[in-house]
Amino acid sequence: MFESVRYLAHHTACLPGWEVRVAAVRDEFSEADRGRWPVEVVLHEGWGPRGFRFAPGIVDTLERMEADIVHLHGVWQYSAIAVMRWARRTGRPYVVSPHGMLEAWSLRESRWLKRVAWWLYQRPCLQRAACLRGTSDSECASIRRTGYRGPVVVARNAVLLPQLSGLPRSRGQGRRVALFLSRIHPKKGLINLVRAWKQAQTVPSAPCGTMPWAQQTRPSGVGGGWVLRIVGPDECGHLQEVRDEVRRLGMEGAVEFAPAVWGEARTRCYREADFFVLPSFSENFGLVVAEALACERPVITTRATPWAELESRRCGWWIELGVEPLAAALCEAMCRPTADLRRMGARGRDLVRERYTWPAVAAEMTRVYEWILGAGPRPGGVRL
Repeated sequence: MFESVRYLAHHTACLPGWEVRVAAVRDEFSEADRGRWPVEVVLHEGWGPRGFRFAPGIVDTLERMEADIVHLHGVWQYSAIAVMRWARRTGRPYVVSPHGMLEAWSLRESRWLKRVAWWLYQRPCLQRAACLRGTSDSECASIRRTGYRGPVVVARNAVLLPQLSGLPRSRGQGRRVALFLSRIHPKKGLINLVRAWKQAQTVPSAPCGTMPWAQQTRPSGVGGGWVLRIVGPDECGHLQEVRDEVRRLGMEGAVEFAPAVWGEARTRCYREADFFVLPSFSENFGLVVAEALACERPVITTRATPWAELESRRCGWWIELGVEPLAAALCEAMCRPTADLRRMGARGRDLVRERYTWPAVAAEMTRVYEWILGAGPRPGGVRL
């Protein structure tokens, strides 16, 4: 969410007539991140559980900023209460981006606490919003299932197309790489991934060409020539659970772990891989899928993500949830010739260039803001 909000803020501020300011609660990353924001950021100390963070100063800050409209990112936190209070005081509107936090999988996490929060403040926060933003058709459907009947806009996330010149692909000691890069969180399906990786490592060969568009090729076998690289920050102690499963399966030599990376190091991480895999149980968008495609890497992800275009644009695998479908897709990807994977990656970058760049998303959101403020017509993406 950090990258999504940062880039939206930057590209909105680049548009004529718009000024963007950010109010947020301080965390352990705030000082390091401050220099990465292209706009003014006001940080507040927060108290209480990490998932809520009481920070009453945000209301006064929003008033001093004299905002015409506020865009709230995320739900369940004190910021939802703060924005409602600001709206009552000023009579001005706000927009809410849930960022996947209203998906069925997410609602089951800390279920009883969220039920209490829903009736205390989260439901009225959504009902009083001028508009909600979903990043995909599936997220808009999840928003509607909560009972919200106001306007919803589909405005996708996006990425910056990285410069790939000067970043040659490296295999490192001759091994080929399947990459997972995201939060180390139970929602991401990592236990399924390491179990499927075990199956792929023990299959002597795999039938290629199972996708309807795939070129038939002779299987080259899978196994010891590959490594699964898991990159990202640990959340709720899940990294240790994944490491324990790797040890239980005897896969220490076939799986490696690395901390989160950003900037050019992140691009290089994608480029050093042969393909990318995100076996999530739930994603409203899956920004890392777009990042991998922008770096010319084909993607394996589940139908719990809104990425049917991987099949229609022939740049990856869009599979059912579960270990068996994932193992089959891994086997297919691992036995594709390198040239085939690179052609798939090139088609993926073309897809991102056409549909998932930030200037277009920021322009769409400013049209929504203008419509809410009575300064423009209703954009076509707004669903009443």
